[in-house]
Amino acid sequence: MGLIYSDKPRHGLGLVPRTMWLLLAAFLMAAALSVWPQPGRTPSVVHAATCDATSLNGTYGYTFSGFFFDSSGNLNVFSSSGSFNADGQGNLSGTETDAFSGTIVRAATYTGTYTVNSDCSGSYTTNSDMVGGPFVYDFVITDGGNGVQVVEADDGTNITGTARKQ
Repeated sequence: MGLIYSDKPRHGLGLVPRTMWLLLAAFLMAAALSVWPQPGRTPSVVHAATCDATSLNGTYGYTFSGFFFDSSGNLNVFSSSGSFNADGQGNLSGTETDAFSGTIVRAATYTGTYTVNSDCSGSYTTNSDMVGGPFVYDFVITDGGNGVQVVEADDGTNITGTARKQ
């Protein structure tokens, strides 16, 4: 006796099993075709970015915001905007305007040093003539050296920012 498919419901299942098998077959067919080699197309190889100190070079504009706890344990809101120049050899200098819980400090200058790892992460330390220091930051270089994502790495802070090459 051969198998005969019937559209009549059996045990309340109806067409659901057939529909599910057809959908599964269509999905598997589409998946197989998407990975099948195509004539004339060479697979592309994506290389991980490799960075060093020269990857951070030039003038960058930035904004930072967040909060920090002062030495008395008070919560303070912080934001800043400014620019820095990285020399591609591990040295930087910059000027910024800071807002400390509404108190504005303009033209705060600073200098510092930085290191860049081969995976494009790094850190820098700065000292400011007006707001002290040292302040420590961790960063990652993005967009082929045109962008930097930053987080302050000092205890009691939650300050992040982005910088773009000018």
